[in-house]
Amino acid sequence: MEDLIKSIDCQQIEIITGENQKTIKQWKKGTKKAPESAIRLLKFFFNGDASAFLGKDWEGHYFRNSLLYIPEWRRGLAPDEIRALFWRGQQVSSLENEIGLLKRELARRNDEIDILEVKAAFYKRQLVLESRFGMILQRSFL
Repeated sequence: MEDLIKSIDCQQIEIITGENQKTIKQWKKGTKKAPESAIRLLKFFFNGDASAFLGKDWEGHYFRNSLLYIPEWRRGLAPDEIRALFWRGQQVSSLENEIGLLKRELARRNDEIDILEVKAAFYKRQLVLESRFGMILQRSFL
């Protein structure tokens, strides 16, 4: 990481880290060790390496030109796209919940239809039996 400090102009390091010129020159000469936080900040600022701040889970993720690049995606994501992904995730979750409710309601109504079909079949049999009984009674009294 010392190579990174040596390759960057002192004024840029001063602007990024807020450290004074004297200390930066000591870092560049190697007479004073640069703090880990300054190295991470410079690594993030110049390389865009997200793992510099966020840890090993973010290795391969980097920022460039205000876009976040992730290993599984070819192009960078803009902030509004990241927000859209979050809201899309919320929408998917909500729709999955709604689908679950609708499936339960559909199952309940199918059970209700099954019960009504059994009742309809019973009443149809009863109607046929009563019709036959009525015809028998009618013939017997005529």
